[in-house]
Amino acid sequence: MTTNSCMTLYHKRFNSEKRLDEWDRYPIENVMWQGGKGASINKGYDKANDIKVFIPYDTNKELEKVPFSIGDIIVKGSVEDKILKQSDLKVDNYNITTLINNDYGSDDMRHIQLGAK
Repeated sequence: MTTNSCMTLYHKRFNSEKRLDEWDRYPIENVMWQGGKGASINKGYDKANDIKVFIPYDTNKELEKVPFSIGDIIVKGSVEDKILKQSDLKVDNYNITTLINNDYGSDDMRHIQLGAK
């Protein structure tokens, strides 16, 4: 699978001792990133901001250990920021709305597909 970027995933988990949400950062090296911010004359901003990301297993070792979840944050590129809330991010970021694990077929076809807004 052809890739064109890297990305950063921020996975939200609840810390029961502190009774707060915490964000864990996962850099992912090889992804096919499609979409971005923009306007569409026919669809407005809603559809123009849709993102699709394809993450191949064969070029991202230990991908099955990354805890993707609906509502997690993705950012195009490598981001080192530690965050306490989504608004701490100073770059364009998107929330995962769809998650499809295509973990079957030949090694070069296996991938995770994300949809985000």
